Amino acid sequence: MNLKDRLIRRSKDDLSPGKMYQVLKSQVHRVRKENEPPTRDPESFSRYVCDLCHSSGPLSGLRQCVICGRWGCSSCWHDDYYLCRSCSGIMNLLLIDVPANSSPSDPGKKDDSEGFPVEDHT
Repeated sequence: MNLKDRLIRRSKDDLSPGKMYQVLKSQVHRVRKENEPPTRDPESFSRYVCDLCHSSGPLSGLRQCVICGRWGCSSCWHDDYYLCRSCSGIMNLLLIDVPANSSPSDPGKKDDSEGFPVEDHT
């Protein structure tokens, strides 16, 4: 999955939330089907396992991500997008404003801390 290509070709019209969710759904592999129950904790009858951090907790403490289908606990959940931390990180990448005329730098050059190109003499 190459997110950088989609970031560069994105136009200002693609910033609507509905389109961003469609792009995200097309790029992220679905782990669980919608409404598929989480994995039970083998050491307990009433606890379930978070798919991201593998901590154990009650079913009421888990939420299912609408993009990938993973079940996440409160520490693995991003309330701003109502997505798991993994999918919300990808959403943040998609929302980065990348200039349209940006091009990859020359592989033989490195940037120093001030932003000026520096020749690689190795």
